[in-house]
Amino acid sequence: MKKLLILPLFLVTIFCSAQSINANELVRVSNYQSPVPSKFRLYPTINITIFLRLNTSTGFIDMVQYSIKDVSSSIVKLSEFPLVLDGPVDRFTLYPTTNIWTFLLLDQVEGSTYQVQWSTEPEKRFVNRIYDRKE
Repeated sequence: MKKLLILPLFLVTIFCSAQSINANELVRVSNYQSPVPSKFRLYPTINITIFLRLNTSTGFIDMVQYSIKDVSSSIVKLSEFPLVLDGPVDRFTLYPTTNIWTFLLLDQVEGSTYQVQWSTEPEKRFVNRIYDRKE
């Protein structure tokens, strides 16, 4: 009788653990926006030590990497230049995609959309505008 109870209990425990891990991953890449207007926002990536820092007025993005063990924390440019020189606060926002390396950047004033690719490898980082198709 005990063996019959142990197996279902074991399976339920495994299922709950798996669900917990998936829920944590979803929270990690959610697009939480503070209700307070902010010139800068941090967006988490799947990499637990890397965040994307967005200047919401200009669209400029940095990659912020922190370290717990040593002093190798750093900030690296992801954008080559700001998209606008001086826009209103919260003009730009980032949205995560199902691809862990890719975010979409939206200009909420003009509707322009950009593909943002982050990586630990410099040659794989970019911000490219996505253009409307002329049909």
